[in-house]
Amino acid sequence: MEASKLFQDRYHAGLQLAEVIAQAHPINPIVYGIPRGGVIVAAPIAKKLGCPLDVAIAKKIVLRPNLETAIGAVTADGQGLETGQRYCNAGEWSQAIQQARNKAEALLLTFAPFRPNLDVTGATAILVDDGIATGATIATIAATMKDKPYKEIWVVAPVSPRHIPSIVKEQIDRAIVLLQPDGFMSVGSFYRNFAEVTTAEALSCFQSANR
Repeated sequence: MEASKLFQDRYHAGLQLAEVIAQAHPINPIVYGIPRGGVIVAAPIAKKLGCPLDVAIAKKIVLRPNLETAIGAVTADGQGLETGQRYCNAGEWSQAIQQARNKAEALLLTFAPFRPNLDVTGATAILVDDGIATGATIATIAATMKDKPYKEIWVVAPVSPRHIPSIVKEQIDRAIVLLQPDGFMSVGSFYRNFAEVTTAEALSCFQSANR
């Protein structure tokens, strides 16, 4: 990977995205960071647009032994989407869903006391993550938002595969991605610094952005 095509880190990727999104002139925007890494990307976008920053949460459904490969995602209230073939019995699948839902619930409880009280009627929801791979998480969140009175739902990310997964495109009105390489391997390979973001770090960033 050429050094010129690497993002320095999540925050600086967010700065680059902010400039592009501002030029798109979203109407009544609300920025939603997807914890944990997506919150770091989202913060400078919300600042640039002068709009609220909220969180949107779903957790990947994974099965052993491929714990890094999402075959779906689920929100804290149990709404979910499948994105891949599952080779398991009903019990294993049910357990995997419950584990993902438990993680989503725990993360939501952490952020809940600090979330802004928002009227989303006529707003442009801007969903932000640090990258799109399978699209499971962001598609699940977008699907849950379609039942609410948003004007539009946008997905933005620093990097994704050349072709954004169809499961994402079916749920949204617009996608803005800075880098869509042919040789997509993993989100982290397009960052110089892709250290894991802790919940505490994401929460601190979220609170600072909303002060």
